[in-house]
Amino acid sequence: MAEIWQSEPMRDFAEQVRQSAGMSSADEASRVARATLTTLAEAVSAGQVDELAEGLPEELRNELSQRSGQARSLNKLEFLDRVSGEIATTDLETTEDQVRAVLTTLRQWAPAGETSDTVEQLPGPIAGLFQ
Repeated sequence: MAEIWQSEPMRDFAEQVRQSAGMSSADEASRVARATLTTLAEAVSAGQVDELAEGLPEELRNELSQRSGQARSLNKLEFLDRVSGEIATTDLETTEDQVRAVLTTLRQWAPAGETSDTVEQLPGPIAGLFQ
């Protein structure tokens, strides 16, 4: 499924993810980014989501701003399973590599210090995906 419209920042974000994960298309990278960030938004406080979203492309900010409620406790397997349910792979090793690529890209785009604040809210195994 091709993206109908993406802003230049979203294309840039997706391209960074694509290159980092060795994916074949920016559309695939965009789907992985959306799935990863939506799942991440479930695992941290709404305030932290708002802080992270400030540095992201508008499309991702809009999706994350729709999240409400308290953080859910997820373990690493649940986190990866949620992401894989939204993308084209069921291989958790591939999903983990792609999630790491998204989180590496997020670290570059998020306002200074916000990824550290996010990592502090996550269980160790999920926080380790930021490495």
